[in-house]
Amino acid sequence: MATAETGFHRLFSGRGLGILLAFLFLMALGASCALLKPRPSSNFYYILPSVTYIRNSPGYASPNVATVYRGQQVKISSRIADNWCRVEAVPGGQVGWIQRPLLSPVPIPTVTYTVTEAEVPLRDVPKKEGISRRTLHKGDLVRKLSENQQGWWWVLAEKDEILGWLPGNVLSEHGEGAASAGQVTPPSPGSGAAGTAASPTTPPLPYLYVAVANLNLHQLPLLSSPEVKTLKFNDKVEKIAQSGAEWLKVRYPETGAQGWVKAPTLSDSPSKTPKVFPPPKKRRIPKSRRAKPTEPETPEPEEIAPEAM
Repeated sequence: MATAETGFHRLFSGRGLGILLAFLFLMALGASCALLKPRPSSNFYYILPSVTYIRNSPGYASPNVATVYRGQQVKISSRIADNWCRVEAVPGGQVGWIQRPLLSPVPIPTVTYTVTEAEVPLRDVPKKEGISRRTLHKGDLVRKLSENQQGWWWVLAEKDEILGWLPGNVLSEHGEGAASAGQVTPPSPGSGAAGTAASPTTPPLPYLYVAVANLNLHQLPLLSSPEVKTLKFNDKVEKIAQSGAEWLKVRYPETGAQGWVKAPTLSDSPSKTPKVFPPPKKRRIPKSRRAKPTEPETPEPEEIAPEAM
């Protein structure tokens, strides 16, 4: 009995009490860290194909809600038969439906490449004769989606998510952990004014701006051609083609809609007030050239065939 009391006094006095309190503190700290540690949610998945779509309702005939790319994250909120899942795009927040076999529960690694040339056109087809969708500059980042046998890469420009073709020899691997599009890399020591000259900033995109109150995009460079979309004053567009000096084919980056407009309806920078163009004047024909009215000819009576008499 005396031995037990002696051990008890040793435990709760002096050094023994300090050890016990330290042990209990470490146990409590470990439990709290376990509770605070974020656990990965099983509802988050990653896109498998290079490019696919989130749709408005289950079924491939349904309209597209958003375009998603390989490695992009989505959150599943519900599922129905035939493997269709209701998801929310991360980032973006678009909500719609996609098939479960197109999703991976494991993050998909994506490799980013850097443009090495001063300027290079992003073309709509893998040919030098293809239309330039926009001009990329040295340092711009792209994500490789596929490659053909001629050495052309189908890429996604990360700055504004425009798809197009580039020669593979104008790109170099950007490296994991580098700054993504839209982020600014801090200058290294000795760069800038105090050291060597800092690298030039990427030039702004060659946007044009709607200079009239309402502007219709036409399917063809004709005013009589069907309208694709109506743009508002100071909406920005990107020039992708030209027909003569009067017509430009433009792309509206918000939705990807493309169409033809007259060049004077656009400006290089946003305007304060919309331009107003007078209605086209009707062409007046000189009197000497006007066609004289002709008197209607009196039809001659038809002859009756001898057999009918």
